[in-house]
Amino acid sequence: MRIIERIKSGWTTLKFVRVGLGSLILYSSIESGQVPGIIVGGIFTVFSLLTDGVCCAGACYTPVSKADLSKKGGIEYEELGAK
Repeated sequence: MRIIERIKSGWTTLKFVRVGLGSLILYSSIESGQVPGIIVGGIFTVFSLLTDGVCCAGACYTPVSKADLSKKGGIEYEELGAK
């Protein structure tokens, strides 16, 4: 059941594009009978169906909390090119 939930969730514009391109590769490879293209198209289509994306979904983004900034004393800025 977990796989079906992964396929149903996270449909963004980018996921539609990725599934569409993978399906296009797969379809054209099947039609021309090229086995390496079928494998590559199948991999692209399956990966795009089962994943949410690389960093576009926010899964790998780690926000900096204000507590972390206060521990370090805040952010110091230095003006570059000043004489």
